[in-house]
Amino acid sequence: MRITFERSGGIMGAKSRLEIDLNQLSANQAEVLRKLLEEANFFALPENPQARAMPDGFQYTITVEAELVKHTVHTSDGTVPPELGPLLQELSQRVRRRQ
Repeated sequence: MRITFERSGGIMGAKSRLEIDLNQLSANQAEVLRKLLEEANFFALPENPQARAMPDGFQYTITVEAELVKHTVHTSDGTVPPELGPLLQELSQRVRRRQ
């Protein structure tokens, strides 16, 4: 399973990208991400939740590729579905650690 996470916007308009291959992570790290995807019911989320503009907010794109399924969700600080919040927080922390 692969996760691609992109974050753009904010006050500085910065762009960040992170690609994660769960097969290359430790078993514990991979399990954390799998659990967050499951709790978010990621593959059932709409591709584009209803938009609400937020000045200086971030925009996010999360793409998950599993064996036979690929799903992308585009969201922003004003439209993050509550169930997606924990996954978004984890991916945002990982992107910050790599910068």
